[in-house]
Amino acid sequence: MGIVEIIFWISISLIIYSTIIYLILLNLFRNNDYVVDEDYLPTITLIICAYNEEKNILNKFKNVEDLEYPMEKIQVILADDGSDDRTVEIAKSFNFVNILSLDRSGKTSAQNEAVKIAKNDILVFSDANSIYHPNAIKKLARNFADQRVGVVCGELRYHEQKSEESIYWNYEIAIKKGESRHGWLIGANGSIYAVRRESYVPLPKDAISDHLEPIKVYGNGLDIIYESEAIAIEDAPINVLLRKRRIILRSLISMKYILNELNPFRKRSIYIPYVSHKLIRWFTPIFLLLIFLSSGLLINYSNMYLYMFYSQIFFYLLGLTLSPIRYFLKVNIASFLAIIDWLKGKKQDTWEVIR
Repeated sequence: MGIVEIIFWISISLIIYSTIIYLILLNLFRNNDYVVDEDYLPTITLIICAYNEEKNILNKFKNVEDLEYPMEKIQVILADDGSDDRTVEIAKSFNFVNILSLDRSGKTSAQNEAVKIAKNDILVFSDANSIYHPNAIKKLARNFADQRVGVVCGELRYHEQKSEESIYWNYEIAIKKGESRHGWLIGANGSIYAVRRESYVPLPKDAISDHLEPIKVYGNGLDIIYESEAIAIEDAPINVLLRKRRIILRSLISMKYILNELNPFRKRSIYIPYVSHKLIRWFTPIFLLLIFLSSGLLINYSNMYLYMFYSQIFFYLLGLTLSPIRYFLKVNIASFLAIIDWLKGKKQDTWEVIR
């Protein structure tokens, strides 16, 4: 077997493993049984990071008032990341909100500062445009009755149930649930996740917090689980490519902060889920390109490679008309561009509101 064939088979095997085999394996191994107590009501600090969210902040705080959780047990912090619109002005009309006005430095830095003034047992991180189901915080909190649990990730849903991201998101949820059963869920939803206050790890401002924080907590001895009944609702993203490019770039940048947790010989290593769920997926566009080029070079050696080569062309052309394939292509283009940004040393600490 020549080097071109080796490249072809390694690339296709990695994609099949990451997308299919890994999910199967997650359902084969023994699950952890976690304690869930519906009556467990710890004190909560709800941290909402915002930058120029005047269109959403009013509805967000009205949503907080409607939560089915004792308000005397909730501290609400708005970590305003240097907004220059009416975000802070609107927030001041709600007397239960602690406003933390910060210079523009990014979401992760804002969260670090908010945690410094957090008084309660459980930190819940939310975005300004995320509307929680009334029982969402209760559903998050019930899992902390188990002292092995350090992070609980809720479920993000979109108003547009048939958005182009919906098929991918349903698949991603299946992966999250599988990882959760083993306590090593990789990454949380920035819109809705909770951390024990005593376990929170301050992060560098260029790290992507909802990805890195759970990994740090897991490495320090506590588990990460998924709570599908803690639901946050958002509008579907307008620009998928830009959003994914930004998220993947920040995730790649964050890898340098978890080298210890990636050590496969470490007791609390996240090497297997991280490589299987994240790393291979981020580099999938590279593998797809290698599959296309190598099968093209091998078309004269076997009909199989000939069929593979033209099947890829057909599949990519279908992206012009079929939304799920178009979304798949957007995500992989975003990954490819993020890898280039990462190799060039580009950083993106702050974020712009694109809604």
